[in-house]
Amino acid sequence: MTIEKEFYDRIDCKFPYQDKSACLKLIDEAAFLPPNALFFVIHEICRVPTSEKDKVNSALLLDLLSYTTNRINHPLKEMVEQTARKMILGKELGVDEVISKMILIKNYHGQYSALNILYFSCDDIHGKLEPVMNEIHTHWHKAGS
Repeated sequence: MTIEKEFYDRIDCKFPYQDKSACLKLIDEAAFLPPNALFFVIHEICRVPTSEKDKVNSALLLDLLSYTTNRINHPLKEMVEQTARKMILGKELGVDEVISKMILIKNYHGQYSALNILYFSCDDIHGKLEPVMNEIHTHWHKAGS
């Protein structure tokens, strides 16, 4: 198991929202891993589990988002940050906008967490995102990521 995978397993649906200091330590740890790790942290920040939603305020989440994005040096940073900010504030993106952004992410092999953030940023009642997501995963798989 890779260090990156171990990190994901430790925080996936277990992010310590109630302990800001622990959150900051995890973000700092992710900064030493590939960029997908920080995007994974952002995914946890903008998609708080239902069991935690009532206990976490958006001001804390926005602070954690800013802290995280200040550690990212990646071309997808701005797009992911804007999307996550909207999600934290309870705003959805349009499906067509999300599709165009997902297609941009396709060029950055293996950025699964950034792709997932976009995927969950809208209400895709017609299932338009699934084929786009599958095509990107297939493209990355063929490219060896």
